[in-house]
Amino acid sequence: MSRNQLNIRVSDELESLIDKKRIDLASTMKIIPTRSDVVRYALESYLGITMSETDQDGRTTDKLKKGTAARTAK
Repeated sequence: MSRNQLNIRVSDELESLIDKKRIDLASTMKIIPTRSDVVRYALESYLGITMSETDQDGRTTDKLKKGTAARTAK
């Protein structure tokens, strides 16, 4: 599977909100997701898709999201 890198610039405020979400998700995921993970979750939600392909580091977004049903109920 081909993977492409997307570099984005965000404001200090958005970066802080992403980091805050990482800590919120850590309580249900048992790991602290990366900023990239949080952006992927947001894209999945916004686009109405599921990214089930394996990431380069061997994790899948599905595996990372197990136990995160609480985040969508907020």
